[in-house]
Amino acid sequence: MNSGSFTETLADLAPQWNSQPGELPDKMGACCSKPHTSDANVQTSSASDPSTSSPESPATSLFEYRTADLRDANVDGICVGLTAEWFRNLNNSPSTRMSALTPGSQTHASAAERQQQYQNLKDQLRSRGAGSSQADLQAQNTILEDAGLEPAGEEKRFAFGKSSNVKRMVNEINEDGSNHLLSLYFAEGGAHTVATSASNGRTTVFDPNYGEFTVRSDPDEMASLLQSLANRYRNPNGQHLSTITTQRMR
Repeated sequence: MNSGSFTETLADLAPQWNSQPGELPDKMGACCSKPHTSDANVQTSSASDPSTSSPESPATSLFEYRTADLRDANVDGICVGLTAEWFRNLNNSPSTRMSALTPGSQTHASAAERQQQYQNLKDQLRSRGAGSSQADLQAQNTILEDAGLEPAGEEKRFAFGKSSNVKRMVNEINEDGSNHLLSLYFAEGGAHTVATSASNGRTTVFDPNYGEFTVRSDPDEMASLLQSLANRYRNPNGQHLSTITTQRMR
């Protein structure tokens, strides 16, 4: 993928949906992914491999970018809690971070507790009349702050099908020294939370369903990784990525 076409390629990935300001779907703590039963065997992508690419958007297999494997940590849909704990462990090595998030560990239990607190607070806010987006952001900020993190007060919203939006988002994520929480919203109504960290010319994406993926902090490479991630959720999971919100962690 050359530098002149990476945003156009991403623009073809997903249908235009909710590109105007308004309410986003309620996350409900449910993370969109099927169990990755054969991920370990996925090495390369091809048009004939539906688990890693789609006919209309062939791409490098997502798992070729993986630098740290995490399995079964998010089966109960605790992606917000897991990303909070991942940020808390950024100073450790990738293998140490993944070990800390393994089911049965104290950190994994803490992630589950944070997720429950997030859900309870969000439900309380909704019962008091808050909109889904407002309740979600306030609840999310509260549990992140309780974890000792410093989230920016607001999120930026990007329609994934718009090339200009994608370009701005990629440049923001790749900024050296920056950490971001990304909320992925799908056209079918589901949502999922992942995280990014850029340092020393490389950007790592943490997906609680799969582990860590790392590329150079280059627009083309990050675009390719996002394309592969979108492909993975589209097939086999049947979820079309439509909107991404980014929240900087100060």
